[in-house]
Amino acid sequence: MKVSKIPGFGSYGVYIDDVDFDQMTEEQWLEIGQIHMKNLVTIIRKCNVKYTDTVKWSELWGPRRHSSMLTICKDYPGLTMKQIVDLALKNSDIISNSHKETIFTYFKTRAANGIQRVTDKKNTKGEQIGMFPDGELLWHSNEAANPIFAPGVALLGSENMIGSSTGFLQTADYYESVSESFRSELNDMVVIHRFTPGKLHVGIHEAQDRLMQINMCPEEESELPMVINSPGGITGLHYSINTVYGIKGMSKTESDKLFEKINKDLITEKYIYDHWYQDNNDWCFFDNSITVHRRLGEVKGRLAYRVQHSYENIQIKDYNPYFQEHYIDLYNKKLNDLNTFIKENVLESN
Repeated sequence: MKVSKIPGFGSYGVYIDDVDFDQMTEEQWLEIGQIHMKNLVTIIRKCNVKYTDTVKWSELWGPRRHSSMLTICKDYPGLTMKQIVDLALKNSDIISNSHKETIFTYFKTRAANGIQRVTDKKNTKGEQIGMFPDGELLWHSNEAANPIFAPGVALLGSENMIGSSTGFLQTADYYESVSESFRSELNDMVVIHRFTPGKLHVGIHEAQDRLMQINMCPEEESELPMVINSPGGITGLHYSINTVYGIKGMSKTESDKLFEKINKDLITEKYIYDHWYQDNNDWCFFDNSITVHRRLGEVKGRLAYRVQHSYENIQIKDYNPYFQEHYIDLYNKKLNDLNTFIKENVLESN
């Protein structure tokens, strides 16, 4: 196994080469996990892992985390997730049209073991079987306005990846670079999030846009701290550019002026790495707490597999992303609610 720094990504990011998953042990994989915790972005190049095993390996670091179905379930008290899905698939009037479309999209885009496809491919009925089938994706983070956002994403390339890129923007070096007085201001800021259709990807399919709203900003005007901790103990900004709308206590004009200042200093080459695929089988692991990502390039015929997950088995001791007591408590409560929901609603799609 060879570990090397990703060039031009500041203090973070590593490539890992010469990894053989046919010989990989759990001990070795947990060692790679610890390397990843310190680097925010880890790219295993020319990876020979089978896509059907991506959940198995990801969950050795921490279980999958995806809150969309919990969000939907709250709108139908007394029904289990399986009952809601069954009713949606039967086109029952009990389930709202927007939730039906979200559930249809969710199921059509999932591969074996609940892995998400990212592709423009279609099934024999002409239906999309993957998320984000067209075009470029702007800077974003998954579940951005959710207090218990998935802290990690694993994206495995499979087909026609060359000519496209997955890009990363890390905020940790920026946070350390600002003056002490501005850093203190950032520490106290609470960001108001709002979902705006098309802000992630102009022209996205309407049903998938609704799915993105449930994924990224399930509650309008959600409030989360600007400054948080990554699972590896690295401090930076929780700053999903496609959902940030305002700063609590500031006018919209003042907030926009601040965002403009941050964007000017943050969205610069020294904090960005666009991984242009040279091989179909690179496996990208990236932090989703203080790092945002994007997609550039050609996507026709492209196929990748995505798993959202946590790092509970390798993260720093007693990890909580927040520093303010209110949000520490909110995180613990909502994570407990999600874990209870998962136990009661074991539901896979193939």
